[in-house]
Amino acid sequence: MAVIKTTGVKVLLFLLILSAWTGGILWVGWQSPHWLEALLAEEKPVEVTKFYPLNKFIISIPGDKSPHYLLLEIALKSNNPELQPVLNEADPLIRNSLMKMFSRKKFQDLNNNDQLESLQSEALVNIVSVLIEHKFPSDIDEVLFTRMVIQ
Repeated sequence: MAVIKTTGVKVLLFLLILSAWTGGILWVGWQSPHWLEALLAEEKPVEVTKFYPLNKFIISIPGDKSPHYLLLEIALKSNNPELQPVLNEADPLIRNSLMKMFSRKKFQDLNNNDQLESLQSEALVNIVSVLIEHKFPSDIDEVLFTRMVIQ
C-alpha cells in the first residue's frame, strides 16, 4: 500500500508539472507576438541638439563721437539634423538681416551685458522671420552669441 501511495504521488506530481509546463507554453504562445515585437522593435532615435556656427560678423556700430566695431560669432541651436544645407543656402539672407539689426543698435545698448538675452531673442525672431519669408524651414530653437567683442 505504501508503494501505491508513492507511485500515486509521483504520477500526481508528474501530471501537475506537465499541466504547468503545457499552460506556460500556451501562455507564451499567445503572448509571443507582443514579446517579439518588443524585443525586435527598433528603438526610436533620440533627438540630439545640433549647433550650427555661422561665420563671424564684423559690423560698424554708430557711436557718439566715432564709429565702433562689433565682432560677433553666432551659433544656431536646433533639433533638426538636416538644417545645415538650409543654412548654407540662406546664409546671405541671414547675414543681411543680422547686419541690418545690429547696425541700428547704439554702442551703449550693445556694451550692456544685461541686454544680451534680449539681443539673442531679437536675433532669433529676425532669423526665423527671414527664413519663413523666403520659404525655408525655420526650426531654429535658439541663437547663441559665442563671441562678442565691441571696440
